[in-house]
Amino acid sequence: MTSVGFSPPRKNVHSAHMDPETARPRGVDVWLISCEPSEELGSPADLLSVDERERADRFHRELDRNRFRVIHTAMRMILAQYLNVRPQEVSFSSAMGVKPGLASQFRDAGIQFNLSHSSELALLAVAKGAMVGVDVEWINPEFPIDEIAERFFSAAEISVLNALTADERVDAFFSCWTRKEAYIKALGEGLSVPLDSFEVAFGSQRAAALVAARDNPDELSRWSMYELTVPKDYKAALVVEGSAHQLRQFRWSQHVQSK
Repeated sequence: MTSVGFSPPRKNVHSAHMDPETARPRGVDVWLISCEPSEELGSPADLLSVDERERADRFHRELDRNRFRVIHTAMRMILAQYLNVRPQEVSFSSAMGVKPGLASQFRDAGIQFNLSHSSELALLAVAKGAMVGVDVEWINPEFPIDEIAERFFSAAEISVLNALTADERVDAFFSCWTRKEAYIKALGEGLSVPLDSFEVAFGSQRAAALVAARDNPDELSRWSMYELTVPKDYKAALVVEGSAHQLRQFRWSQHVQSK
């Protein structure tokens, strides 16, 4: 993965600094977002659409409602910089079984994005002219990895997992899981693609890669897969259409916005 750093915050904006040139994705930008509400953020619901507010209200726990609001506020503010509009003006379209995208009025911008969150962390991947998928997972040592692997991993992936030591298995499982999820999300076809119909490289310090696709071998040359650097206790992966991408990573920060 290309070495990337964190950009400093821009005054009066709830996000990392982006000048006009930076706001045009060169390759793929990955934004790390803390899901925890901050007093500096003010009311995160102020920028959200009616639909987003209703979706937030469906969560039973206040913690989950607040995290949803923070994440979607951050996503709006980040995407607004790429589109050169106000966060309130960003709009989305989605269809059953298809991942969310920008509404038709933003189609000429060519911006593709994908969002993933787990526990206290969210990732937003932004690309121009290329389909993209990202996945982040909190490493839960009590997760039933053997049961899930048997249900969703390919025979070859199960074999790799079973060959590892007990100390390696949990970490390796989440490496495999995030890589598979990122690929599914990049395709944008939801559950119509069985998780055991393709294989990813993982374990024994193997670099992230799509190594087999049962129904379409051409997929191997269509996509690039990357492991992302994220805080301890998380695993994350990125899948992007094409090759030789320039990857950059930013941290979205919550600063008071004054107008």
